[in-house]
Amino acid sequence: MARRKKKKCIIKLKVDKTILGFIMKSIAVIIHARLESTRVSKKHLRDLGDGKTLIDVAINNISKLKNVEEKYLAVYEQELKDRVVDGVEILEREYDSVKKGNAPLGVFYRHLEKVKSDYIVMFNPCQPFLKVEKLQKMIDWFKSCEYESAMSVHQVRNFFWDKDNSPVNFFGKDRLSTTEGPYLYAATHSLVCFKKDYMLKEHNYFPSVKNNPHPYVVDFDEIELLDVDTEEDLEIVKGIYEKL
Repeated sequence: MARRKKKKCIIKLKVDKTILGFIMKSIAVIIHARLESTRVSKKHLRDLGDGKTLIDVAINNISKLKNVEEKYLAVYEQELKDRVVDGVEILEREYDSVKKGNAPLGVFYRHLEKVKSDYIVMFNPCQPFLKVEKLQKMIDWFKSCEYESAMSVHQVRNFFWDKDNSPVNFFGKDRLSTTEGPYLYAATHSLVCFKKDYMLKEHNYFPSVKNNPHPYVVDFDEIELLDVDTEEDLEIVKGIYEKL
């Protein structure tokens, strides 16, 4: 009796991203800069000591990032446009979004309508000592996580009170110690991640409820967190930059 041949049955599965429990986000990393900063005028173009500026360092950093769909320098002034490098595109802003003062977010971020990606990762150009590998780790996480928004944070072990002088994060039997005591998460303002459509509709980054934004802990050191907000900050950064 002839043996019946077994048919090989090959099933091709079409993998839906939602089957895996998440949807891979499309991400645009964006540096926002303007010449008329509220506290330090033209800080992005001030020489750090070797001809490079804050904006040069920031653009160089985002040019190295991977696993993102778009990289932009969002600016209005030609002096800033001239600093762009290969791999980073210019995202044109309107004058109303860069003039001195704080424009409403609906005006400040109107240019996001031109971005193709669904999610925005804002990159702070005023922290020149950020390590790219730490930023990449957070971006890789955000790309596939379930959260709609996130902020980079660091752990602050200290004691805090509210405006009514009531303890916020410690109680009667807690040990008052900065090595073993309570802690809170503080925003580092290095990376802010949010959904583009939420900003365009609500004119806000996120609803500010639990896990929206999600606090993503990054092990930044003190030098990485130096943020140029004042003339004094700029002098400190220049001194460290020259030594490094």
